[in-house]
Amino acid sequence: MDKLKGYLIKGKVIDGTLNAPIERGAVVVDGERIAWVGAADALPAQYNPAEYELVDLPGRTVMPGLVDGHTHISFGESRSEEENALYTPPEFRTAKALYYSKKVLQAGVTSAYDAATTFGVAQAVRDAIDTGMFPGPRFTVSGKQITNHQGLEDSFPSNMEFPLGQSAVLVKNRDDLIEAIRLQVKEEVDAIKVSGSNDNLITPDALGASAFTLEELKIIADETHRLGKLCSVHARSCDSARDSALAGFDNIFHASYIDDAGIEACLKNNSVITPTLTLLVNLIEANPATAGASSATAFEREVEAASKNLRRAFDAGVPLIAGSEAGWSPVPYGQWHAREMEIFIKYLGMTPLQAIHSNTLGATRLLSPRYRDQVGKIEAGRYADLIVLPGDPTEDITLLQRPSRFDFIFKGGEPIDRTPPAPRKRKWYERTKTFLAGLYVFDEETGRGHLIPE
Repeated sequence: MDKLKGYLIKGKVIDGTLNAPIERGAVVVDGERIAWVGAADALPAQYNPAEYELVDLPGRTVMPGLVDGHTHISFGESRSEEENALYTPPEFRTAKALYYSKKVLQAGVTSAYDAATTFGVAQAVRDAIDTGMFPGPRFTVSGKQITNHQGLEDSFPSNMEFPLGQSAVLVKNRDDLIEAIRLQVKEEVDAIKVSGSNDNLITPDALGASAFTLEELKIIADETHRLGKLCSVHARSCDSARDSALAGFDNIFHASYIDDAGIEACLKNNSVITPTLTLLVNLIEANPATAGASSATAFEREVEAASKNLRRAFDAGVPLIAGSEAGWSPVPYGQWHAREMEIFIKYLGMTPLQAIHSNTLGATRLLSPRYRDQVGKIEAGRYADLIVLPGDPTEDITLLQRPSRFDFIFKGGEPIDRTPPAPRKRKWYERTKTFLAGLYVFDEETGRGHLIPE
């Protein structure tokens, strides 16, 4: 018997655009590409069903693989900035990242934007996957994010050397900015990431400062674009989001406190926003005794502000992209990559189709030109990066948060290995040595000690 050409997949087709789904659709996969998509009863005669493996299960949906707009594959599920920057040798970080990449792919994420790396781990992981050595998504990667003393990533005492393992490079003047960008481009990053705000500086009235001046941000954007790379910024505060948009950044992470001037600048300069509310919502839901009660209040305040400000931005026409920030302990790899869609519906009032678009075709705005126009949409000629799942995510978006129930995840026309990686053990050098997460105090009334969490 001759080898089959590929797959003929039938079901409700959500193509990644905002177009209405094809209720009884079919997708023909020939090799690593999509050959045809349309109504099942309009299948052209040239696609002989006998030459393809048929996937035809009742009540199934076929849609593009997810595109996660905010990951950190090198962070290893760290619980703190200290753990991320000071512990674990780069060699073991790389091995862990390759291990976790398979988990990300098995969650239905076939492409992803990596927003900052420790050492050069993200580039190494991208290249190992792209050259066929290890399974994982198609990664677009940033290098270390550029920070100054007011940026989020200059988080250690000033009397100590800036840690080599920090996911940032510290710059002090204009020449440092240019050198940092040019060096990272030499090291083959796909994007430049900037630490544009310090979350600790966000005041209750949301007028937290920008880490960089508008002039400095313009220098960064201009040089990054001159060298043909994407330009992203961590910018929660009002000023940092507005100035980054004015400077012409392609993507603004968070922008929870963006104002009307910032929204106008996004529209003028074609900037998109990747809110990444999943991290905040997960932290709010976590035990306040663990996350910190005062921090939880700040997270709630930010989600409330984002719900209003980002809805205004979306109504004005600013594209919003779904991202998980997978890599920190509140957002473990393989667990939460699809939750942002649910949050967009609940907090921002998106329709399910709009939310799915933000996690598929819409998110390709952040991808490398190497395959930006080749993924995210079910269209003839694109890579056959697909999900087949039971049920209809336009009726229940949370179905996409249950990847173990998916029937298939295809990457490049091949079903991926769904076997879960064996659980790994943490090495002693991966974590901060903590005696207690709080203070153990004596209670004079009971004559006993008890823990006060910090």
